[in-house]
Amino acid sequence: MKKELVSEWGSIYREGNKALKIFPSAQRKRVAETARLQALARAAGLPVPAAYGIRRVGMTKIALVMDYIDSKPFNDTKGAIQEMARLHSRIGLVDASGLREFSALIAGEIAKSPYIAEPVKEALLSLLRGLDTGCGPGTGKTGLCHGDMHPGNFLYDGEKYWLIDWSPSRGDPAADACNTYLYQLRFMPDYAEIYLRTYCEAAKIPREAVLAWLPVIAGYQVNIKTEEERVFILGIINEWVETEKQP
Repeated sequence: MKKELVSEWGSIYREGNKALKIFPSAQRKRVAETARLQALARAAGLPVPAAYGIRRVGMTKIALVMDYIDSKPFNDTKGAIQEMARLHSRIGLVDASGLREFSALIAGEIAKSPYIAEPVKEALLSLLRGLDTGCGPGTGKTGLCHGDMHPGNFLYDGEKYWLIDWSPSRGDPAADACNTYLYQLRFMPDYAEIYLRTYCEAAKIPREAVLAWLPVIAGYQVNIKTEEERVFILGIINEWVETEKQP
């Protein structure tokens, strides 16, 4: 059956009622894990396309095979953002014990960043450790984190919303929410507060608990190629540093 390119990034194809997301063969282990974790989210009742495993494509590539969602462009409205926030609040209720820690991913990005001075890195990592105290099985910080929740990974088929492109981990749901909030500040600033307010109301998480993660999430997102965005993110970190200096 002929494959039809359906993604502007050039990696997702449609083949009948299936979607094929193409990866280099070298990523086989990671793609197989992605399929397993996507199945975990679906089994928990989240609106996630069914994953059917992986298969070889040519000599050097493999594909993650999933249900194809015939989606509409994201409805850039207050209502759609609120729906995304409410759906996001359900993700953190899923027990993700055994998955990699979101805080470890954050720490790794901060530690390797060439854009953050070493003393600031140490301060951010110290803040992260304080926020992450008690993270582990049975502590209440084993919630499922999507890892990349934004409108581009939130599909609407005309009747139902779907979540795609998971980078799943376990951790504090407030951290995952803050990751999305900072994305909104960067690309959809008019909707950032709407998202945050709706998420906090639905998840019953205080706004302050989400915003407490903002400096370390900025450190997590700072290693990007676009200088203008990087300057914006560094501004958040620098503002936090100056606030910490005040008596």
